[in-house]
Parts: sequence; structure tokens; C-alpha cells
Amino acid sequence: MSSLPPAPQRWLIFCAIVDNFGDIGVCWRLARQLVRDYQQSVTLMVDDWQTALSFVGRMDACLLSQLDEQGVRIVHWCDQADGHADVSPATIVVEAFGCALPDAVIARMAALTQASDNDDAETGRASARPCWINLEYLSAEPWIESYHCQTSLQTMQSGAGNDRSLATVVLHKAFFFPGFTAASGGLLRERDLLAKHDQWQTTLAQTRSELLAWLDVDSRAPVRVRRDDAIWLSLFAYARQPGSPQSGNLALTSLFAALAEDPVPVLCLVPVGNVLVDVADALGQPVIPDVGEVLEKGSLSVLVIPFLPLDDYDRLLSACDLNIVRGEDSFVRAQWAARPLVWHAYPQQQNTHLDKLDAFLARYGDTDVPENSEDSLMQFNRFWNLDADCKKVWHDLRPQLPDLTLRARNWQQKLAELPDLASSLMQFYRNRP
Repeated sequence: MSSLPPAPQRWLIFCAIVDNFGDIGVCWRLARQLVRDYQQSVTLMVDDWQTALSFVGRMDACLLSQLDEQGVRIVHWCDQADGHADVSPATIVVEAFGCALPDAVIARMAALTQASDNDDAETGRASARPCWINLEYLSAEPWIESYHCQTSLQTMQSGAGNDRSLATVVLHKAFFFPGFTAASGGLLRERDLLAKHDQWQTTLAQTRSELLAWLDVDSRAPVRVRRDDAIWLSLFAYARQPGSPQSGNLALTSLFAALAEDPVPVLCLVPVGNVLVDVADALGQPVIPDVGEVLEKGSLSVLVIPFLPLDDYDRLLSACDLNIVRGEDSFVRAQWAARPLVWHAYPQQQNTHLDKLDAFLARYGDTDVPENSEDSLMQFNRFWNLDADCKKVWHDLRPQLPDLTLRARNWQQKLAELPDLASSLMQFYRNRP
């Protein structure tokens, strides 16, 4: 009688930081969840050491090459780090977003696979061997379901350099796609995440007050934004593209103009980053605002906040009435927050990012909500990504926020019925041939 191999106890996750914090955000959340929820041993290899330390709040470790943080071993991935990337037969190796594994790691996997194949031939039993997974970028496009868990055969030579023991070894690299359906790998979701959002939103006034106090801006934030009917909005977006023919970010400028006209107070919270250049332009400010600074225009107050730790960013998303997010990590977290969202897709040549946006909106719009709510949110998403004038679109969307919040909650619950990404990866390991 055969049995499935046990769940992996050792993980190696390789992360190349390409654009800001998107790649490290996904990899760090995955690593942390594997430790917290599944008691796995995880090593996270990161090439951009300074950015990684900034992300996890450990700039005190800038002179180190590795550290332990929340149970995860984080290692500076460089030419001298291959010795830290120890691969055992029961290791699952994650190549995040096609970052290309070190040759030494691939060679080690080939040697272990060859030894495992020899053992299988002698004993007639399947033995453990490293599992190689390329974790892909998130997409709602239907084609990913056909490629999810498909493998690419990687032919390697294993053995001692110039002797006759060299053997051809075939490694199986699997492509694993996060996604929004049961035919994909699901989304990152910690076991206690939805309970946290329920608690934050049940005591919304307290959550907001605690956030302002934690940000140390409680005394500077305008009193009016503490009103129960005040609108909170988070803005984590890409700055306008270099060489843009426009002098400013039209979508942002028009949104701020609309928010300034709102009959109730509006608080827009903007994490520190490149988009602050556009924020200053949109408000007619000659100087880029600092963290903690509040800029005001009509009903609108814009508060610049520091880059938040993961859990506090989740709390911020939960406290807002609408979240403008970008890339992949904040995009997923905004969906778990069950609040209306605007996704700023990463701009790509020939506007292929708009195809990704439309694919997501088609799935997100497949819920029972008033037609006007659906149209206004979809239209705002498209206008934002086209950098078009959003003023009228916001005024159309604004009255629909209660209905859109209900729709966001329904979407959250729909996604929660699917396995999360970490558990899907572990199940894939168990079920592999």
C-alpha cells in the first residue's frame, strides 16, 4: 500500500526584488504564513538586502547577511550565499516570479533527484526528492487555469565533473498560478485574517482612532475627519510615468477636486513613496509633503503616513471606505478587507495591463449588486488606469458606496471558500507523482 509523501518541512523561497515592495511583499507573507499556520521551516533568499530589511523593519541588520524574523530565516541572496541555500530531499524550492535559481541550487536538486531515482529502482518505492515550483504572478485571465500546475522538464547533468559517473537527470519545474477560482492556486490568506477584519470593522470608530494614535498624527489630523460620517480613503498608487505628456496626474488631480467638493469630510491616507510628487502637484503644493503632514483642500484632508508593517496596513485597508491599491500584494489584501477597491495595474507596453484589469473586473462584477453600483466602480477603475478625468465618475460612485461595500463583502466570502495559496502549495507537494 502506497502513501502520500509528508508535507514538506523545509522551504527555500527565492525572491528578486524588481519593483518597490511587490515581490518581497508576496514572498514575505507566504514565508511568514508557512511558519505561523503550518509550522514549516522557511528560508527566504532575497537579492536586494536593503529593501528587504526596510520592508520587515530591520534596518539595524544592514551589516548582517542573514537574520531570523518572525520565525523566518532571511538570507541575503548573493554569490556568497549558496551555502545558506541548503537543499534536502524533502525541500520545496520556490522560484518566485521566474527569478532564476542559482546554478548551485539546481545542481544540488539534480544530484538529490538522481539519488532518489536510484533508490526507487532498487526498492520499488517512491522516495522524497526536492520539489521545484515557479510561483507566477497573479492574474484573473482564464488562460492561467490551463497552465496551472503544468510542468516543464529541465534536463540536467548530475555527477562528478570529468568522471564517467555523469548522468542525465530530468527535473520537473511546476508553474503555480495564484488566482480567483478553484482551478488556480488561490490567494494568500492567513487563518485569522478574516476574523481580524470583522473585529476592526465591528468597532470601526475605535479602529480609526487607534490608527491615528499609532501613526502619531492624532493631534494633527483635523477634528472633522473623526466624524462618524467622514469618508476614509487609502491611496497606494503608481506615480505618473516618466515622459508623460501631461504635466500632472490627471486621474489623481480630478479625484482630489471631486473629494474637495464632497458634502462630508474626506480623509485620504497616502503612504510615503513616489506618488507624493503627484499628490503635491494635484494640490498645488510646491514642496513634497513629509510623513505626518496634513494638506487640506475644501472637504479633503490628505495625510502622509509612513510605510506600514503588514498587519497595520491590513488594518488601514479595513478602516477605509475605499482603497486605491496597486500591483499584486496590496491588491489582494484590499480584497480581503471587504471594502470597495480601485486597482492600479502595473502599466505595461501596448496597454496589456488593461486586459488584466478587465479580466479581474469581469470576475469581480459577477455578483448580485445593483447595476449602477457595478457600472460606477468598473468605470472608475478604467478611468483611473487610463489616467482620465475621474471627477464625474467619482460623483457617480460616491452614493453607491454602501452597496459597493456589500458587494465587496460578498466577493470576500466567495474567495474565502477557496483554499488559500499556502495550503494549495502544500497540497500540490503531497499529490505530486
